[in-house]
Amino acid sequence: MSSTTTIQAPVTPCAAQFLPSRGRANYALGVLLLAYVFSIMDRQVLSLLVGPIQQSLHVNDSWMGLLHGFTFAAFYSLAGLPIARLIDRGNRRMIIATGIGLWCLATAASGLATEFWHLLLARVGVAVGEAVLLPGAVSLISDLFVPEKRGRALGVFGAGGPVGVGAGLLATGLVLGYFSAHPLTLPLLGTLAPWQTTLMSIGLPGLFVLLLMCGVPEPRLDRAGRTTPPVARNVPLAEVLAFLRANRRTFVAIIIGMGCYNAAVYGGGAWVPSYLVREFGWSYAKAGTVMGLVMCVSSPFGVLGASWLGEYWRRRGVANGNLRVAVLASLLLPLCATPLLLAPSALLALPFLALSAALWVCLFGIGPALIVEIAPAPMRGQFIALFTGVLNLVGVGIGPLAIGVITDYVLLDPAAIGYSILVVTLIACALACPLLLCARHSFRKTIQQAREWQPAAAAAA
Repeated sequence: MSSTTTIQAPVTPCAAQFLPSRGRANYALGVLLLAYVFSIMDRQVLSLLVGPIQQSLHVNDSWMGLLHGFTFAAFYSLAGLPIARLIDRGNRRMIIATGIGLWCLATAASGLATEFWHLLLARVGVAVGEAVLLPGAVSLISDLFVPEKRGRALGVFGAGGPVGVGAGLLATGLVLGYFSAHPLTLPLLGTLAPWQTTLMSIGLPGLFVLLLMCGVPEPRLDRAGRTTPPVARNVPLAEVLAFLRANRRTFVAIIIGMGCYNAAVYGGGAWVPSYLVREFGWSYAKAGTVMGLVMCVSSPFGVLGASWLGEYWRRRGVANGNLRVAVLASLLLPLCATPLLLAPSALLALPFLALSAALWVCLFGIGPALIVEIAPAPMRGQFIALFTGVLNLVGVGIGPLAIGVITDYVLLDPAAIGYSILVVTLIACALACPLLLCARHSFRKTIQQAREWQPAAAAAA
């Protein structure tokens, strides 16, 4: 296989005529990228508000891990598959827009919380809203770009993740610092705590993306009333499960392996700001500002560099080039995280923070691209939902919670948070690497079966 076109589903002449113009496709990619930035910002904001929320609501690290990780992941996973069924046959533009509105309003509503369970309920709303974006966006991008450009477009979209992490930390640090010095008082609500005002300030601006979504093309609507390619948009669930069973080795290895890797990623992302505060005496505002700047600079290199490396290998005949990148990342992350978490000073920790940040996000584009390669086109939304659901359940759900539990009940010392992060990182990557390697033999076969898949009725005919 000498090019990316040989390992992705080709666009038939009939399908190609319904692709939107390059300008409209790029506009859609830009809007979806911006939506991804805001979604990650709203998801990441709690990592800098751990201390203030704990002081205000009197909860420990374990409860914050439950709030920041497991609650979000559980409802994200539960909502993902039903939403994906709608995505694979409905108006993706409207579904994504609805999700954007829900998660932005839920983030802002978190700022009105006066009890811990209020935050939990708001977090459920954020999870359900964000469960729409990734499967919807990946499905839409796959229809907007030809296979030769699809990998690059998904890499650009994936860059929204690290930009969102960096922008979220930077904005949260600056906003929290401002409202700590200038508390906001509102009619009926009285004086709000700085963390409450910060949540409202981060959540509401994302509603602007709703307006931009109105101009995003939906190829399914553009094809209305015309001759369309023979694609089954409403694939029976039984056929989806049959394809999954036939290729279970590939899917289980990739999805669970990436989930383990994400436990290290989201665990570190959630708790490293608190590590900087507890270990080096920084304020949360300073930790957010510094981490935000580091993420904004180094993370795009990580995600775009990973996508470039995957395509480089694939152009040279390596069908599992993206899978190689994922294995390499699981080997490198512990090597960078260890000196970060054992550094005797903040000055020595910062270079390794930059390297770790690049590795945390390097699979943001690679992960969806892997699923696009191995899933038949009419099933992509559902397989992306399965992928992101497991990633969130294992990564977001277990990673931050495990670190909080180890700190509270094993090490019994909040100041030992760095060791808790390190333990979870080492274990998660030690599981991820062999799991991902298990997929290397069956990967090429699954790609071929995805390209040749036909609906049962068409196959019978």
